[in-house]
Amino acid sequence: MLNSKRPALIPNIQLFAEDDPEPGNAPPAPAADPAPAPGGKVFSEDYVRTLRNESAGHRTAAKKYEAALKTVFGLDANAELGDDLEGHINALNQKNEAAQQNALKKANDRLIAAEIRNLDGYDHKLLLKVIDLSKVTVDDNGEVKGLSEAIKAAETEYPAVKKTETPPYAGGTGSTPPAGDNNPFAFNFTGVRAKK
Repeated sequence: MLNSKRPALIPNIQLFAEDDPEPGNAPPAPAADPAPAPGGKVFSEDYVRTLRNESAGHRTAAKKYEAALKTVFGLDANAELGDDLEGHINALNQKNEAAQQNALKKANDRLIAAEIRNLDGYDHKLLLKVIDLSKVTVDDNGEVKGLSEAIKAAETEYPAVKKTETPPYAGGTGSTPPAGDNNPFAFNFTGVRAKK
């Protein structure tokens, strides 16, 4: 057994060691920390002021961009933007998609109404109220499809949508009323009221 009071020998074995440097070519010593400036300061006041101004510029720019993001996302100026930027972006995309679909529907409805107003021989107001527009579509080129079939279906269900030609004076009563004593509005052909 080894004597416990005697230190154990540690062999000086270096695995993958390089050749021993020559005593005259010792590796350079690591660079020393910069000497503190007078008064115990490590950095000069000009350098610290420059860093502070640069940092203030970054903070101002970050606040400006955060306010712009809140405006784009439709958040209150006092609300926290938080870390959920992905959720805000998704909500904005959904809102924009809904607005775009709504605008497209309104434009398509106007195109269909214009096509109906251009038809001859129909009561346009009544036709717009009774027609089933569920199968009428507008393609990407602005062409209205399925309108004639919808008009025919509306015409069979509501015959009043088709205008009929009526003479300007129905039943031959469109001229002057017959002259007579019982008719207070009777005029002769000269336009003078008939005498009683």
